[in-house]
Amino acid sequence: MNEEMNISIEDYLTIIKERLWLIGTITLATVIIAGILSFFVIKPTYEASTSIIVGKPQATTNQSAQLNSDVTMYQNLLITYSEIAKSDLVARGALDELKGNLTIDQIKAGVTVTPKTGTQILMITAKGKDPQEVFKVVNAISTSFVESTKKVYPTGGDIQVMDKAVIPLNPISPNKKLNLAIGLLLGLMISLGVVFLLEYMDNTIKTESDVEKYLGLPVLGVIPRIIEDKK
Repeated sequence: MNEEMNISIEDYLTIIKERLWLIGTITLATVIIAGILSFFVIKPTYEASTSIIVGKPQATTNQSAQLNSDVTMYQNLLITYSEIAKSDLVARGALDELKGNLTIDQIKAGVTVTPKTGTQILMITAKGKDPQEVFKVVNAISTSFVESTKKVYPTGGDIQVMDKAVIPLNPISPNKKLNLAIGLLLGLMISLGVVFLLEYMDNTIKTESDVEKYLGLPVLGVIPRIIEDKK
């Protein structure tokens, strides 16, 4: 069994060696395609975010005993606040502040609101193709959220912007290095598949070992190929 396995591995290596040029060509082509898509076709996506903390009104002496239960309550209220942040009311307020060409649906589609588990922090993130625009959108959303919450939920906690958004300098996607690595791996997989498929479809006999292997006939002799030098 070990001998058969060794022969099989040797055959694979021989096939790869004979068509190494094809493997290199296909792999290089996929890497080039991945590079063109990453650097020239796919537009970069930028992300800006701000964090909002949901606080608690100052506790008096009588209230201090309920501090732990109140903190838990405000943590649970983050779900309610996240729904408010994603509402049309907040998006409309942000739209009024931006005074741009965006629509409510476009603003809502590019904004993500995420409550951080186990904390009283709400993350508001905006994604888009323009770094200046995502910066303005996330700031407009956070401002509208704070103002709208005080109106629709005045009995809630004290909401304050903890970390303000900054203009993103580097895009979050595409990941050019990762795309090139994927292109390289994909090219190797495709090229090896093509090489072994071609070998499987090739039923010609090339060597004396093929005669014995496929025809079951002994090799009586080999005629050497003589190449004459042309002068």
